[in-house]
Amino acid sequence: MFGLNIRRALLATAAAFLCMPGVAHADVDNTNADMSETPTGSRKFDPDFFTAYAPVTALDMVKRIPGFSINAGEDRRGFGENAGNVLVDGDRPSTKSDDIFTILSRIPASQVESILLSEQAGADTETQGQGQVVNIVRKRTAKVNGTYEATILAGTRYGFQPSLNTSATIRRGDTSYELNFSSYSERVYGFGPEDFKTASGGLVERRSYTGKGGHDEAALGGAIKTRFGGAKLNINGQVRWDDKFDIRNAEYSNAARIRTGEEFLRRDGPTGDLSYELGADIEFSALPKTNTKIVGLYRNGRESRFSDIETARIAQPVSLFETRSRNEPMEAVVRMQNDLVGLGRHAVQFGAEIAYNRLDAQFSVANSVAGAVTNFPASNVLVAETRFEPFFSDVWTVGPAWKIEAGAIAEFSKLTLSGDSTAARSFFFIKPRAIATWTINPQTTVELRAERQVAQLDFNEFATSVDVTVGNQVDAGNADLVPEKTTTLSALIRHKFLDRGSVQFRGDYQLVSDTQDLVPITVRDADGNITSQFDGTGNIGKSTKWNGELEITLPLDWLTKPIGFTGVEVRHVSHYHGSRVTDPVTGFNRRVSHRPLWHQQWDIRYDMADLGLVFGTSIGIQDANFDYFFNEKRRQQAGTRTMIFIEYSKFRLGTIRFQVTDMGGFRRDRFIYAGTRASGSLGQIVNRDHSLDPLLQLSLSGKF
Repeated sequence: MFGLNIRRALLATAAAFLCMPGVAHADVDNTNADMSETPTGSRKFDPDFFTAYAPVTALDMVKRIPGFSINAGEDRRGFGENAGNVLVDGDRPSTKSDDIFTILSRIPASQVESILLSEQAGADTETQGQGQVVNIVRKRTAKVNGTYEATILAGTRYGFQPSLNTSATIRRGDTSYELNFSSYSERVYGFGPEDFKTASGGLVERRSYTGKGGHDEAALGGAIKTRFGGAKLNINGQVRWDDKFDIRNAEYSNAARIRTGEEFLRRDGPTGDLSYELGADIEFSALPKTNTKIVGLYRNGRESRFSDIETARIAQPVSLFETRSRNEPMEAVVRMQNDLVGLGRHAVQFGAEIAYNRLDAQFSVANSVAGAVTNFPASNVLVAETRFEPFFSDVWTVGPAWKIEAGAIAEFSKLTLSGDSTAARSFFFIKPRAIATWTINPQTTVELRAERQVAQLDFNEFATSVDVTVGNQVDAGNADLVPEKTTTLSALIRHKFLDRGSVQFRGDYQLVSDTQDLVPITVRDADGNITSQFDGTGNIGKSTKWNGELEITLPLDWLTKPIGFTGVEVRHVSHYHGSRVTDPVTGFNRRVSHRPLWHQQWDIRYDMADLGLVFGTSIGIQDANFDYFFNEKRRQQAGTRTMIFIEYSKFRLGTIRFQVTDMGGFRRDRFIYAGTRASGSLGQIVNRDHSLDPLLQLSLSGKF
């Protein structure tokens, strides 16, 4: 109730500013005299605008831009369609291994000359389909500059875990060289019971778990940017090492709390695996009023995993269940785009993209009881896809306030499976898109969008895997899986107020075909007899989805300045995700799996710029998530995640930050049926409460 009252108060305040924009702006001093705004939806932020936040990196600066949220790219097919909404020196990085958050964290704030924000359709030729784009413009200097961040994570039941991230850049004329290194280490400690009950709720067995998990990774990368003969060339590469583990112990007891057995689980993966990426792009003008860019990207890697779970019950043989997997993904992309300028109010882009994706997956399971070993059928699958995508778009500047981007992508692709599963099929998709933006005034923008999207296929869904942490649940590979297609109609309105405040609402309605969800997968012998049935990812026909998103950034100086202090800011983000699909098991309508109905986050920050201190807290909460298996309905509720921090930015070596994070844990309820869910005959209930120890973090970040 308290959170609801706060939300109502914030909404009422934001509405008041929307109704009286002139009054709201008149009462606030302009803290950035060099910042310019125009009715065409462009805005320039100079470094002075961010001084009050004491930023260390470009990421710190971008996060403080009113009304802007970083979009790292959606899960769509194709390199071009996954463009985010952040550029660096006018370029989109030719990489998939590093997300834009990592890239921005390597740019020192002192090297940012300005940040340009555009909020119109066709904001930049590098970012297809984005109605809002920022461009980080860096200073040109011959000095070596870079960033560093050293972090120590700790907890009450595990030791200190260090991490280090650093990068250095040097410019020599038109050429710049960048070298970066990152390492990450985390340990989490979890505990809690899992209760097995009858259909009526009577306790049969309790398993009391304790466990520790961890993730270690390190990456070394670099980039070269240069010019020659009027052309611009960028080359980047990275090598990454990953290692993960999960160890869990459990004691079994019956309803009378008498010990009946024990369990030991060990799960690792990836296990010290290496992956690498090499990307490059060249940009030039071969003809007058024409700009051409060619992008090449190659990625390869190895993902090895293994797990074993040993169960020993009193007066029963010891059982051991083992899984082994080795996946080798590979991707190669070549893209050419051509931009025509000087065509009056039109800017035309056309080109094509060719991609080849492959996954070589090998998986095996073994179950042994008292020395007798039973081998499960192995899942060895080679998945390969070749895709060709010609595209065309036109950005039409209708007037100072209206801009329209319209275009289409045609996809021709062929997918083949070999090994334990065999299949071959071809796809043809047309993906049209139309975006219109109306810049009502420098503070208010409306965006309308209609587009058809095709989701990226996860090749791992073609191969079988087993989750040993949930009763050895089998996720069967599905050779019949096809991409999900979505037609989306959406509208957005964004309003800025109080110089640093904003409110934004987005709503959309989606019509989905070939919806991806959980489906029953039946295994038959040569005579057609059913030998087993599992769950796996598949297509369950048509569905509808509707979404709402509200973002509010509210500086409170107008409220706190009269009583003697400033620098308090509140940010709220909430999402609503409705859906409806026909269940393939029961035939009734339900929500789509893996889709919580709502989630929200609150952030409160207090900047004491004169003292170099920042205090803040963040709270995240979401609704339960449901999964629908052929014989089970599963409900998982993540706990409230809370974080508090304090920063001091006037330390000689950089900014010191101390942070405490309450991980929240989760509760999982499994309703297992005697037959399928269609029978309605409940056979067992399993309740799991999983708590996590808080994480303590101490970090030092700086720039040079």
